[in-house]
Amino acid sequence: MGIDLGQAIKINRLRANMTQADLANGIISVSYLSKIENGSADPPNEVIELLGEKLKLNTDYSEDDITDQSIIQWFKHLLRSEQDESILLFNKIKNSLSKAIDKQLLSLIEIHKLNYYVIIQDMTEARNLMTSLQKSSKRFSETEMYYYLKFSGHYFYEKMSYKKSLEYYQEAEKFINIELYHQKEEMNHLYYMIASAASKNRQTHLSILYSIKALDYYQSNYDLEKCADCHILQGISYQRIKDYEKAKKSYHYAISIAEKISNDELLKISYQNIGSLYSDERHSKDAIDYFLKSYELRKEDWIGKKVIPISSLMKEYYLLGDISNSKIWLELGMDLVRGIDPTDSIYVFEFTVYKYLIEGIDNSFESFLINEVIPFLESKQLYYEKAFYIKLLANYYKENRKYKLSSYYYEVAYTTLAKITCI
Repeated sequence: MGIDLGQAIKINRLRANMTQADLANGIISVSYLSKIENGSADPPNEVIELLGEKLKLNTDYSEDDITDQSIIQWFKHLLRSEQDESILLFNKIKNSLSKAIDKQLLSLIEIHKLNYYVIIQDMTEARNLMTSLQKSSKRFSETEMYYYLKFSGHYFYEKMSYKKSLEYYQEAEKFINIELYHQKEEMNHLYYMIASAASKNRQTHLSILYSIKALDYYQSNYDLEKCADCHILQGISYQRIKDYEKAKKSYHYAISIAEKISNDELLKISYQNIGSLYSDERHSKDAIDYFLKSYELRKEDWIGKKVIPISSLMKEYYLLGDISNSKIWLELGMDLVRGIDPTDSIYVFEFTVYKYLIEGIDNSFESFLINEVIPFLESKQLYYEKAFYIKLLANYYKENRKYKLSSYYYEVAYTTLAKITCI
């Protein structure tokens, strides 16, 4: 059907104020038209020509031309986080915006640019566009509001503001039943993002619920990569409620899929998470084996991903009391994050804290936790991580016989963890 011709038929039908019955009349059944529009049917050329004639739609176009169809295709690339394809098509689209493009599409292009900037990691442009869109959001149609809310969720997810991200995704869900591009895929992608943000917020049961919804769709469409993503989310959730057997099963499903489709990215994440599970079970040898597998696959990754198994190995050896090996991974991690703004990566703080624990605590430890680490985690509403560092502070006071302060911070840690159940 070319470049999303089904979606082009749909948008031109709506533009002509025609119902599906109006357009289908005398050509095909309404149910068949519905399948064409949502991409689940591939009609013969004579049907496309008849529908095009009725809509006065030119179905013969060059792929170099920027048409409604190519813009809708750009939306699909963004939906699937296909970075290279998104960049290539956007560079064509942005040079054609002066041409006669439907006014509604122009507005949606502007809103989709927010998603685009997040995908290409231009967070400065994303932030500036967020400010601009927020000012005009009161005039948005329901369709525009859906995309604005969802992409705002993406922005805050990338900024590690997971609570805000989840709030935006849940607001977007209220508009999920309106007419959207790539309707079913869009709906289930939102379900997956709700599951992912809920997982980051440690809303375990919400994450399980929405990952199951998304998994059903991805399985029925044989989207193996997204199936594996859902299995990983479910594994994390089951691990948190200490159902370790279900967690292992989920992780191994993901590993099996990753091996089948030769996807190293999925393998890295699966190895890392199953290593974390074995760590929870105090099976340190197995945990270290899987963290090392993750590390070997991440050697060529950018720093933000490479430090994940390094941090895990440092902490696992520290738990074992193997300070020598823990220090090796600490130094490797410190070298990698040197020069990175701590507010861009939680690992900068983490390596600094473990440097104190491994090499010796001095008076600056207290100030570092109170004035830098804990406020940063509070600003991101990362309450589980915040509670962990508050407990470290409480332990520090206890070891230094400052029992009143120790008791106070143990209580703060407890109330911080209680926030997670109230989110």
